[in-house]
Amino acid sequence: MKTIFKSTLLAATVAAVCGTAVAGDISTAPVTYSQEGVSAVITAQSYAAISYLTKAAYAVGDKVTYTFDAGALDTTNVFPAQINVAAVTGRAGMALGLLNQTADTVTYRVTSVNQFGTETGKTTLGATIVLTPTTAALKATAVAGGTINVTVSSETSTGDDLDSSSSTNASRTGPLTLVKTQFGKISVGTELDGTILVAKNRKELDNGNVDSMVYSISQITTTGWQQLVTNNGTVATLKADLAGWDLTKSIGSIGSSAGGTATYDDAKKEVTLNYGTNVITTDTVTLTPPTGTKAVVLLAQDFEVAASYAYTHGTSTGSASVGTADAGEWTLDGAVVNVPYMPYADSITQIMYVTNEGSLDADVSVMAFDEAGNDYDLGVVAVSKAGTVEAIAGAVQTALEAQGFTKGKVSLTVTVNAQDKDISIYAAYNVGGVDRGTVTNSQYKQK
Repeated sequence: MKTIFKSTLLAATVAAVCGTAVAGDISTAPVTYSQEGVSAVITAQSYAAISYLTKAAYAVGDKVTYTFDAGALDTTNVFPAQINVAAVTGRAGMALGLLNQTADTVTYRVTSVNQFGTETGKTTLGATIVLTPTTAALKATAVAGGTINVTVSSETSTGDDLDSSSSTNASRTGPLTLVKTQFGKISVGTELDGTILVAKNRKELDNGNVDSMVYSISQITTTGWQQLVTNNGTVATLKADLAGWDLTKSIGSIGSSAGGTATYDDAKKEVTLNYGTNVITTDTVTLTPPTGTKAVVLLAQDFEVAASYAYTHGTSTGSASVGTADAGEWTLDGAVVNVPYMPYADSITQIMYVTNEGSLDADVSVMAFDEAGNDYDLGVVAVSKAGTVEAIAGAVQTALEAQGFTKGKVSLTVTVNAQDKDISIYAAYNVGGVDRGTVTNSQYKQK
């Protein structure tokens, strides 16, 4: 019984000791580099001193190794021949001499342990080893490639691991450098949201025939960063189909509260706003369609804005994108009719007609979803001629089959870009050539 008690007590004692074992902890002051700037240089870049808080008692002959990310150290990097850790009250100091180094590592060996004043028996537990390079040099390409880390390891004179037990909030690896873009991201606060008026022959927007958007570019705080570039100007682009507009002839206009000069490329369907050397953080862009004899048919569409900054760094030049953002849409105040149910099978024939009582031809576009929840954007399936009745069932079926739907039930949303009062839609289906089912759609009109 006594033997069992003693063994248990010994095991508990060992467990308690192991449970309190801790690892050394590295501390670095990573240098942040501009991604744009450091990518333009070839000379070696610096890094700060590396501190390592010991959590073990070191003795003469013990070794400490610093391992840098492969290929990060420049050939001009120089480490000191010796590291001195001063003794303080209650803790011993030590000296570490440079033992050897490779392309990616440097190893120091403890050459002496010294006491503070007249103290005796103190250890180095809790001492901080500070490695301050004589010449700190990292390859510029390595810095530009991302974070560069260093890892500290240590061993006794006999090759056993030292100072490496796991410990909460302790790490033996730390970053020497960080690389970040010095430019922010574009966002849109107020979107384009004009409605194209069919009553105006689709040549005018609501709200006084003018529409505006506001975009902003976030700015990054770069205090203390290295290799910063100089921002030399801004260019923004707005994806927009402004067919028929000619800004050089005042056929439509695009305004910029920040002084940007607008040009429109119809082949690219893109507006370019050039701000020269101005660094733009926000702008209100206003689109005013042409009027009178210069008026053109406006197109329902989605808009997207992008921007970039031009910069220089020494003799190098470059351009940095700040991304893209949705900039709104133009919609049509046309007829939108939901046909809630339409079956498809070998023995079923679909019947759908669009009646256009207006004076303008109109595109007929269809979206659908089936009973399994699959969506189908069929696009424009037909053109409803002014003053005619247009059968669209065959075109709808062909478009559905092209997207993999052949049998089942769908709900259809039919959009006709003509005034709602001029459009009527009839929907039905025929089973086996005998039984016809009429589908009540969402359209309610007073004729």
